[in-house]
Amino acid sequence: MTHRSIGDEGFEVIATDQIPGDPTEWVTTVRVVAEGEQLHTLVELSMSSDDLMRRVVVGRPGVVRELLDAATKPRLAGSAVLSAPLEVPASQITALTDLLASPERALPFIICAEPSGEHDGLWLKLADKIGTRAEGVAMVLTLDREAVYAFRREFGSLAIWDGGIRVYAPGSVTPGSDGWRHRYYVRSRLQEATQPTIDRIVYSVAQLSTRRRVPSVFAAFGEQAGLPADSLDGMIPAAELTRALEAWEHERAVALDEQSAVEKELAGANGHLSRLKDALVEQGLRDLIWGTKHEDGASIPDEVQDTSEAVMAAQAYLSDWLVLPDSAVRELEDIDAAPESYNWGNKTWRGLRALAAYAKDRAEGWDAGGYWEWCASGPLLGWPASPKKLSMTESETVQNNARLSRTRVFKIDTRVDVSGELTMLAHLKISEGGGSMAPRVYFHDDTGGSTEKVHVGFVGPHSLVPNKSAN
Repeated sequence: MTHRSIGDEGFEVIATDQIPGDPTEWVTTVRVVAEGEQLHTLVELSMSSDDLMRRVVVGRPGVVRELLDAATKPRLAGSAVLSAPLEVPASQITALTDLLASPERALPFIICAEPSGEHDGLWLKLADKIGTRAEGVAMVLTLDREAVYAFRREFGSLAIWDGGIRVYAPGSVTPGSDGWRHRYYVRSRLQEATQPTIDRIVYSVAQLSTRRRVPSVFAAFGEQAGLPADSLDGMIPAAELTRALEAWEHERAVALDEQSAVEKELAGANGHLSRLKDALVEQGLRDLIWGTKHEDGASIPDEVQDTSEAVMAAQAYLSDWLVLPDSAVRELEDIDAAPESYNWGNKTWRGLRALAAYAKDRAEGWDAGGYWEWCASGPLLGWPASPKKLSMTESETVQNNARLSRTRVFKIDTRVDVSGELTMLAHLKISEGGGSMAPRVYFHDDTGGSTEKVHVGFVGPHSLVPNKSAN
């Protein structure tokens, strides 16, 4: 443990924790600064490990509980920080909706609803468990049945019901807000996968916390824009600036690349749509154009909310041409909680739809090559035939390295391989610049085999299928 004083107004404590022989190191940093009659406290927890397969469980450090107990009225940017879930009665629902609508609300609200009918009270224990792990980064509220009904009357479909939980992101939320930004977890999901669902809720608010700007009062510790400064007049070392600049330039190049690719695809899709519209008008089918503009409730959805929903939608709608077993779904909690979750989810959904569309076209007679050639031919539901988005194999480094190649062995239908396992090298790159958390989709093309389908062996973070560069 190290201690550093910053004049008379503040101090810093850094504690390092590592179990002997364990490749993982945890570092907790606590910074305290006095400003007038207020005391500002910042707690940061970081982890580094040589174990790429290490699974991290997110929760508040124990020191946070002690600091909150010591505070009289802890607050974060104007929002009260609670030490336990707060019960909101029906008579206070208007006050709750006013708080949700406030653009000044800095903390996410996790609201838990009492189940309808008889129950064992487990929902309150779950609320307590979530509140303990999310302490300091979210506010947990509970609504009994009467309050649930009152909230439904005020918020309509953006409210909660029957034992469900919803996470309302910071900022103004009203009945007309976009629902996808405020994730809802139904009671059945909590019952079937209690711990993974709690993890996902906690991860989501933790991710929101990491995106919050550090108050300027902590500049006294010599950090600027997240970079450590040396002791010479608080200047940032040139080496640190160079590394940061290179990282930012790389991220910008990836973003521009992505934007150009999307604009190109959009231009092509609009051109195709225009020609299709003209052809339908010539055939006297003008009504068909507008009749198919929106989802009808039974059709394949146009969009999803995250990668988990993309998987569920694929299992529900694409099973005629795509095999995606539960065994293929790996550690999506962090992916679904990331700031890019909506973007990654819809890219994954598009990729899965492309694989299914390819299998369907193959069954209907398309025979001009494999999946790459099909994508390159410009089909309506295709995936970009680009090395940055699609790879039909792996590098020799991966294939010749036993440790790396073993991570590409996935479960498969025994009609494809009697062993029930198969090495899959072909994969979709959902996000080229997304780092180790970005989703990957590994698949096997059996459209010319006994099943006549595409089999997905893996949907999960890149960290579980590492390569030499791991990016």
